Amino acid sequence: MRKKIIFPVFLIVCIFSSVTFAADKEKESITDLTPWKGENVSIIKLYENEAGEKFYEEILGNLPEGYTKKMVKDFIYNLYYMKIKSFKVIDEDTITINDKFTGDYVHVCSINMDLGEHKVAWQVFKSDSQEMIEAGFKYMMFFPYHQHNKETLRHAHFRYGNENFDFLTTDPSVKSWWPTIYQPATVDETKATAMMTTPRIARMMAGMIKKEQ
Repeated sequence: MRKKIIFPVFLIVCIFSSVTFAADKEKESITDLTPWKGENVSIIKLYENEAGEKFYEEILGNLPEGYTKKMVKDFIYNLYYMKIKSFKVIDEDTITINDKFTGDYVHVCSINMDLGEHKVAWQVFKSDSQEMIEAGFKYMMFFPYHQHNKETLRHAHFRYGNENFDFLTTDPSVKSWWPTIYQPATVDETKATAMMTTPRIARMMAGMIKKEQ
């Protein structure tokens, strides 16, 4: 379904401090959407259950007086906010959102970033689909799927918007916005929820919340 799309030539301290990508070679060779092929779901889904509610309480227990559970939940939702719950990458250049609208994308460029000791790159894609632009998805930018180690959830980060991708990667207003996705076909969601609601992560989230205030 590849279509020719014409375009002009032309942070946050990472909350996952030990990001490890599968291979540098894979990062360097990304030119299409293949690394994200399949259904991609917001990580928020893993908190929408009893374990998630207990997780919010665990975070709250690591915060000083004055914080509320609602404040904790708002922080998590703002951190991972997506205006959709899921999307599907159909092939190397096609994305369908909410099974309702579809658009083709081309790879525009890679934007390198230093996150702590690690060098990572946003993979920037652009669509000329009027449907996607009207929905606010002219640009979609991804980090490849990765794990911190074998015991952690395989996930990816992305951002989207109609603003230029330089804004979406560097503007201070988005520095604390990290939509995070996983692929249900590749993980056990019960185990994934257990991974994402440990006391260690609760303490880490509490530290992040205190820094934001």
